[in-house]
Amino acid sequence: MRLLSSLVQPRASAIPPLRAGPEPWRTWANLVTLVRAVAGLALFAVAAALGSEPLNFIGLAVYWVLDIADGAVARALGQETRLGAQLDILADRLLCFFFYFNYMSWHPGVIVPVSLFMFQFAFLDHFLSNQFIRWPILSPNYFHAVDRVVWALNWTGPAKVVNGALMLCLLVGAQAVWVASAFSIVMMGVKVYSIRRLGRLPPPEDEMARLSRRPRLAGAGA
Repeated sequence: MRLLSSLVQPRASAIPPLRAGPEPWRTWANLVTLVRAVAGLALFAVAAALGSEPLNFIGLAVYWVLDIADGAVARALGQETRLGAQLDILADRLLCFFFYFNYMSWHPGVIVPVSLFMFQFAFLDHFLSNQFIRWPILSPNYFHAVDRVVWALNWTGPAKVVNGALMLCLLVGAQAVWVASAFSIVMMGVKVYSIRRLGRLPPPEDEMARLSRRPRLAGAGA
């Protein structure tokens, strides 16, 4: 694990400061995320209604392209927010579920790997991805400030590709149902390990509580 951490260390992004006060809802980045969720869901719904597998893959392409776009817009315009990160995490699970639900209805033989993958992605990874809100960082992309190994396993570029695209390649490209099932089980292990590793870190809530109990300087706040 030390080797893994050292290999990805040069790719760690600088950590932007948290925004003071309430975060804005109306940003271009959040608009892209909203368009991604609505457009992707509409395409998946129409694909299900028409029984169109090509349209299902078009919805997946729209989902992936706009998933890249909303992050790029947020960074380019300085609009990264914790709210936007949570919306992005939720949109990922919503759209991924509908794509695989449609795909499984046309290919019932993939029910085992898809069920395993969705448990891993929509439950374990969802819980893990939302842990960033416990620390003063904007999104999981900056989790290297908390734990470099957990970040390397889950939120570097290669880790995101493995967690998202590799499952599709195994199911659709190779049609390797049992390999995909084994892959999903391995990814479950990665998520459980990451969650357990986070559980061994000093709780940030304890530090915040300690700071809140610290005596204030004389005249402070007067």
